[in-house]
Amino acid sequence: MYARQVRGHGGVRAERYAACVNLSVGDLRSCIRKGEGMRLEFKRILPRDERAARTLCAFANTRGGLLLVGITDRGRVHGVHHPEEVRATLVRIARQWIEPELTLELQVLEVEGPRVVACSVPWSKERPHALLLPTGERQILIRVGASNRPADGPTLRGLEVGRPSTRGLTRFERAVLEWVAAEVRGSPHPGGTATVARFAKSANVSEARARRSFVRLELQGLLLGHGAGRARIYHPACARRSVWSGRGVGSRTRTAGVLA
Repeated sequence: MYARQVRGHGGVRAERYAACVNLSVGDLRSCIRKGEGMRLEFKRILPRDERAARTLCAFANTRGGLLLVGITDRGRVHGVHHPEEVRATLVRIARQWIEPELTLELQVLEVEGPRVVACSVPWSKERPHALLLPTGERQILIRVGASNRPADGPTLRGLEVGRPSTRGLTRFERAVLEWVAAEVRGSPHPGGTATVARFAKSANVSEARARRSFVRLELQGLLLGHGAGRARIYHPACARRSVWSGRGVGSRTRTAGVLA
């Protein structure tokens, strides 16, 4: 079993809107074992433009992510027939359907015959990115579990913060962030179970006090929330590094805590 860069007409050099990402077949299998989630999505074929753009936009606004085209929902390597066309289409989608446009990291892998397109979307400093709908509307999306959802409330305002910083947080607010991260890691539910009520109960504090801190952390861009009222569920807002990155064919940088 092996993996290699597939050279198209332009070789493997970086394009204007796409840099190279360097995965080995072992990396690919590791992703497949993890399964789809907040930072990973499988597609047997590239979906229509708007649907693909929703995933790219949500990845960039949340914690970055990796889209693997040529992998079935069950994690089987299916492959794509025209990988360079898929690659070019992704670059076009990132430029035409999303504002500000995205810079993607792309690679075509050959795995015992079938070819897979890996599209890494780094966490973006230019967020919020908006999906440009055919109606002329702009929709800002975030990643929740393995799905893409419109951002709302304090999360929407928090996305407009530059690079979120934990400087100046109280001990209680830091405890909230640590609890949400642990809750998300340990939850069997793809959408998560981290609510204000659950935190208040575990910390033995009032829901009112807990809610004030959750909202402040959302507004600072450190937490993402979806849903309404007591059912609103929270996730950590950003990752420290891009999902996968590399510099040329000869070197590969594997990110610590990838797709956690």
